[in-house]
Amino acid sequence: MKAVHAALALLLSSACTLTGPSGITTSGGVINPPSTTSSGGAVGPENVPGSASVTNSGGAVSYCCASTGYGGEPNFGGVTSRSASTSSGTVTNPGGRTNAVAYSPDGQLLAVGAEGAKPNVHLRRLSDGAAVRDIEGIGGVTYSIAFSPDGNTLAAAGAQSGGGNSSPTPNIVKLWDVASGSLVRTIPASCGFYSDSVSFSHDGTLLVTAGYVGPVEVWRVSDGVRVASIPYPTSVHNVHFSPDDSRLIVGGVDYRVTVWSLSDATLVLTLNGTADEMADGDFSPNSRLIATTGADWTGMVADYTGINNAIKIWDADTGVLLQSLAGHNAYVSHVVWIDDAHLISDDWTGQVFLWTATAGVFSESRAWSTGAQALGLAVSPDKTQVAVAGGNEITFLSLAP
Repeated sequence: MKAVHAALALLLSSACTLTGPSGITTSGGVINPPSTTSSGGAVGPENVPGSASVTNSGGAVSYCCASTGYGGEPNFGGVTSRSASTSSGTVTNPGGRTNAVAYSPDGQLLAVGAEGAKPNVHLRRLSDGAAVRDIEGIGGVTYSIAFSPDGNTLAAAGAQSGGGNSSPTPNIVKLWDVASGSLVRTIPASCGFYSDSVSFSHDGTLLVTAGYVGPVEVWRVSDGVRVASIPYPTSVHNVHFSPDDSRLIVGGVDYRVTVWSLSDATLVLTLNGTADEMADGDFSPNSRLIATTGADWTGMVADYTGINNAIKIWDADTGVLLQSLAGHNAYVSHVVWIDDAHLISDDWTGQVFLWTATAGVFSESRAWSTGAQALGLAVSPDKTQVAVAGGNEITFLSLAP
């Protein structure tokens, strides 16, 4: 199914409106991250002439294609949207098409997982956008990345070039030292030719992996020993630990999200009627609710739009469906809790929605369009910003009022 991602990727804008030696002037005012001047073409990270665009709608700035920041690197810091409209702040990732993003626990770094030749994991400093280092990543593509809770280790999951079957493929999940970029160990995941989900437990002692075929596997981080294995009949796109690390929540392509006890690998809850492609589910921070990506296929048209890909809210103890949140009309890539009263979701048309609970009832409170297929999704540790991966850029959305 991963091949579908490239087929549905959206084209980027190429109009160039960058001006000024020390700022970017738009109809909404002067934004001052990169010192970039252009008259008909932008200069990219490798000094290759390109195209760029900067737009402003309600104070939100959108950077597309190859604009540069301090030191010739994309400016990841300070480029955010404070608008409740459909604009956003984006910067180009020099590594190419982006699939995954992750903030370091201290909020100082952003890790980006991309497609293409190694290295395809890139670390950037958020304060000024400077490149910290490139990490080899996984073969031909890195689909999922995660920082350990202490910030010292980065897990990467993906696919080697030329894969395409259910046989276990080596070197599709690796742990990297953040400080040096060196390989800590390879995790021998047996989920077929790709792994597209990797997550640390909240205490940092365990790692869970999943991918093209079952099983879902849990590994001890200290020595890479497998400590649990859950057979699964289909591909799995997302798997997460519960807040207390006692359960796993699994999003498979079998139209259900399942919850499993970690202690004995037994099924404890099944939530039916969820999405297949890009299925995701996660516990609220207080463990009382579960949010999943869902789908009503009755309105589907040829380009996979028209589906009501509702975000569904469930009681985490009973499995009772509490709400269906309509708004997305394409595959939802991820749903992520910000806190117990807020969650955010993104989809393949580039729509990003913020959902807010008032008196226990969720509704859409803000919406953006990134202008490109939205894949990876991460919330900053201080909960003031969201990073969205997709296309060949990273979009930053401010959660400030």
